[in-house]
Amino acid sequence: MADPTSDPNLLEGIMTDADTRMAFRYLTAPPISEDDLKTLADAKMSPTALRRDPKVAHRLTDVVLHILDPKRFPWIVEDRDPQDGELRTATVASAALAAAQRVQTRRRNEAKSVQEKEVKQFLRDMGIAEVARRPISNWRDAPDPGQFCSECKLGSSRADMVVGLFDRRVLAIECKASNSEVNSFKRINHEAVGKARSWVADFGRNQLAPAAILTGVFNPDNLATAQNDGLALFWIHRLDDLQEFINATNK
Repeated sequence: MADPTSDPNLLEGIMTDADTRMAFRYLTAPPISEDDLKTLADAKMSPTALRRDPKVAHRLTDVVLHILDPKRFPWIVEDRDPQDGELRTATVASAALAAAQRVQTRRRNEAKSVQEKEVKQFLRDMGIAEVARRPISNWRDAPDPGQFCSECKLGSSRADMVVGLFDRRVLAIECKASNSEVNSFKRINHEAVGKARSWVADFGRNQLAPAAILTGVFNPDNLATAQNDGLALFWIHRLDDLQEFINATNK
């Protein structure tokens, strides 16, 4: 088996193609995300970076070899050639892992897309006018009361929707879909709460109300923690709660 740690050109070829780059990350147990691999290796994964600095290839493969899955690849851990059937078994198992992850990601993205369309239509039906998206770096850029824009840069982070409330505050909305309790921590506590903190730091708690609209399966403890961190939560099947919140600012 070729050793990419001694052949930067081989790793460059792997990183050029999205499928082989994914296969490389799925050698580990559990499979490592591209962002985590970049962070742990302190390296970019582009072919250009690999050509510029051969040490990048060594750092990337060192990380993968340290967390290599010993169940799927026992011959590498034991420093021997694979026995009959071991290579095929490892290939089938890795392909199944990657396929399952892709299906989950596709379902989550489709759910999020449907969710965003439903929320935007709900706001329009409420009489909240949609305006052109634009970067919002200060309050003068924000939608006026009774208006909203979608998928725009809000301060240092992107928001799915930004609504101008009638009390002159801004409601920043993230749409989050989760297919498991485990996944819900990443979607809410890491992503949504992380953005909320960034927005509050940029604009101030008195001027901005961060919120998430949820669909799918979420751990109640994770949701409680997110609320304690200042994130307002609404469910896609109870958007009347969102309407009640928005209307309450018009008094």
